[in-house]
Amino acid sequence: MSTPFPTREPLPGDRAQVPAVFDAFGNQIFPPPAPQATPAHHCAVCRCDHSTGRHSREVSRLTPGAAVALGAGGVLVTGVVLVALLLSVAVVAASVAVAALSLAVVAVVLRSLLNSSQDPRHTRRR
Repeated sequence: MSTPFPTREPLPGDRAQVPAVFDAFGNQIFPPPAPQATPAHHCAVCRCDHSTGRHSREVSRLTPGAAVALGAGGVLVTGVVLVALLLSVAVVAASVAVAALSLAVVAVVLRSLLNSSQDPRHTRRR
């Protein structure tokens, strides 16, 4: 027996008819529920009440002790960074001073060698 209407292939925009799957808390997890777009609602995944646009998540505030500890930690880190920079500058300055001193010693030795080879008193006579 044939049907009067032939079966068609599913189009790319068609949703398959599958049973919904829910988790233990009653939230639909498959297929994902269609987003409900309202003028005040800006996305489909945030957890806001759709009337005010405010998030239901609570804002955490620092206690005075935590704020002092955070400030002291920032000062400590800044101090450590500045001391490290000063030490690196000191090491570079010391290496430059050693290089200049060694260059000066080499210059003095070369000068004395050149002067002694040109002095006629220090030449050997046969």
